[in-house]
Amino acid sequence: MNQLHYRTCNLCETMCGIEIEHDGKQVIAIRGDKNDVLSKGNICPKAIGLQDIHTCEDRLRKPLKRVRKNPEQKSHDDAWVEVEWDDAIEYAAEGLARIQNQHGADSIASYFGRSTAHNIGTLLAVTPIQKIMGTRNVYTGSTVDQMPHNFVWHHMLGHQFLCTIPDINRTDYYLMLGTNPKVSNGAQMSTGANTYKKLNEIRQRGGKCVLIDPRRTESAKYMDEHHFIMPHADSMFLIGLIQVIFAKGLAKPGRMAEHINGWSQIEPLVNQFDLGRIAEVTGIARSDIERIAEEFSSANSAVCYGRTGVSMVQFAGLTQWLMQVMNVITGNMDEIGGMMFPKPAIESLPLTQSSWDTYRSRVTGRPEFSGEFPMAILGEEIMTPGEGQVRGLLGLAGNMVLSMADGHHTEKALNALEFYVAVDPYLNETTRFADVILPPCGPLEKGHYDMFYHLYDTINWSKYSPQLFETQSSKWTDFEIFTDLMACFARKRTANPLKKLFYGAIHTLVRHTLTTDRIVDLGLRFGPYGKGINPFNKKGLSLQKLKDNPHGIFLGNLEYSLPEGLYTADKKINLAPQCFVDDLPRLKAHFVDGGMEAEQSESEFDLKIISRLTNRTLGWMHHSQRLVKGKNPCELMMNPADAMARDISTDSLVNVTSRTGQIQMPVILTEDMMPGVVCMPHLWGHNRKNTRQKVANANPGVSMNDLTDVTGIDQLTGNAIVNGVPVKVEVVAKTAPTQRQHEDETVEEFVV
Repeated sequence: MNQLHYRTCNLCETMCGIEIEHDGKQVIAIRGDKNDVLSKGNICPKAIGLQDIHTCEDRLRKPLKRVRKNPEQKSHDDAWVEVEWDDAIEYAAEGLARIQNQHGADSIASYFGRSTAHNIGTLLAVTPIQKIMGTRNVYTGSTVDQMPHNFVWHHMLGHQFLCTIPDINRTDYYLMLGTNPKVSNGAQMSTGANTYKKLNEIRQRGGKCVLIDPRRTESAKYMDEHHFIMPHADSMFLIGLIQVIFAKGLAKPGRMAEHINGWSQIEPLVNQFDLGRIAEVTGIARSDIERIAEEFSSANSAVCYGRTGVSMVQFAGLTQWLMQVMNVITGNMDEIGGMMFPKPAIESLPLTQSSWDTYRSRVTGRPEFSGEFPMAILGEEIMTPGEGQVRGLLGLAGNMVLSMADGHHTEKALNALEFYVAVDPYLNETTRFADVILPPCGPLEKGHYDMFYHLYDTINWSKYSPQLFETQSSKWTDFEIFTDLMACFARKRTANPLKKLFYGAIHTLVRHTLTTDRIVDLGLRFGPYGKGINPFNKKGLSLQKLKDNPHGIFLGNLEYSLPEGLYTADKKINLAPQCFVDDLPRLKAHFVDGGMEAEQSESEFDLKIISRLTNRTLGWMHHSQRLVKGKNPCELMMNPADAMARDISTDSLVNVTSRTGQIQMPVILTEDMMPGVVCMPHLWGHNRKNTRQKVANANPGVSMNDLTDVTGIDQLTGNAIVNGVPVKVEVVAKTAPTQRQHEDETVEEFVV
């Protein structure tokens, strides 16, 4: 008899509730959970792909060990053999410990991919791994994604994870830059796959929504207006808005007036820039800049919000800072309908660090941020000889060849490693360079709690997802893998027999007493809604209470939390951190003092390329036939005027060339693209050899990161530049092979 299982889809920060129909062994169907406290039945297409991932033949169930044809170097001719778990853990720990014992603590590195945040076991292991490994060479996918957000929160609010979240449910004016919530379903703003409904609700209650983006995205039809903007120029647009707000006497600090440092610095800083020049370089009319500034500052409540579209550009740090300045100077910081702060059921901020420039990287002297370096410098740390050279790597939950800048550079770096341990369920474009692959069980074979993404809540709520299936491999969750691996590593790194015994005893204690469920229960019990140690507190939150409420528990709307919630020493917002002030001359040199014109005149690359998401897949969901079937989305979107100038027509096959590489794809012409800008999907390119991923390889597409440049970073934050990379486009053939369109691309919504 079929049964129903309720859980949260953990594929992105949207956190949709899903209902899984199953027979105890197999998934029959996946639908939206109409009783889910957050998503109320809304899901996006990606959730149905969990069924394919659970049954995927290519997903590894046992560890793989590389058998080198030549012991001195890796080769694509090397063999892969399955090994038992104990042997694999021993081999992995031995390899990493050997390198560190021979070459020092910093000779090994760790890499945590973006999906680390979607996995409770991996999240809980991050800090212990960093402490046990003791290396300064820590890298994460955040520095090609969202790190400028964290950088701004650290410097303005005192902690990198004190996240400003749009109060979308109550705002009157919504200004969005570089984000497409109709497709991303509310990135860094968890609404449960119904963000476009929230945008409509703003307008229905008399509010206004404005989108600033080089592409007229899928979200544009839910907005009152859309304005094209040239890539990299978002910070100039924001400076124009701030300048107008001060000039017209519209700046007001609101209830935070006594808790702001640096207010008087902002107006003279933005007045260095001429508003006419701002209009010229952004492509947005001066009259529109003035009008939007007046509308925003005069609204009862307003939000200025942007996501990765403005985090992966040349002036990302400045852009994210200026967005928060907009919210502060209009009285919309920690205000109902403005930027607010959720109160998660598990308090994680006190357990995490936030720092900047306490030490620097070996080769180019990049400052650390919160204990990690930018991914852009990992290659140089591996391939530059000398003391402290990275020779070993522990990599988990990420496919950096396709997701990090300059995939060919990444391949060279990975191939140069002496020893590489990958924790990943697939032999993919990145893990094919590993010496051993340790595969965690599938997402339905373990429990789940969104400890990280509740920092992005637009309402306060909590939910637990129990394990659905128990299989032979399900005991090897990420948490169990890291527990055993780090214990074995610690023992092998020391020659002291007493320490070996001590580490063994600690490992036995942890393995038999500490589980992710127990940690979650403790976090809930001693969190802001918990019952603590009071057995008579029937209302307090606990793991059991969440298990008894499989659709989740609503904990209230967002409430005021500042100034008490600030992590700055004086409990004040730092409106003008010196590092941002010091970066303004770089912006001025580029847009005002001729740098932009000089760059354009010297370059053969006359277009700027930006990335886009599709509504069916993320990079790690290309193993689902349900999600990748039909027309591959790797097409270059181009404005007809740009195409005509290059004798390109719809469905032409073109070469797209950058300083670092070249790829081919068909073209679609659309007025939705700003002239001078082209666009393609990110995270494809499954055309590398020697992987085991039948579905992905049958739908390869091409990788945008074969065009991006590892030297291209926002100098302030170290975040990779993915959007606005200079390219040229040349026709190869007048027609390219066409495929039918997947039906999901035209479906408006997925809801019970």
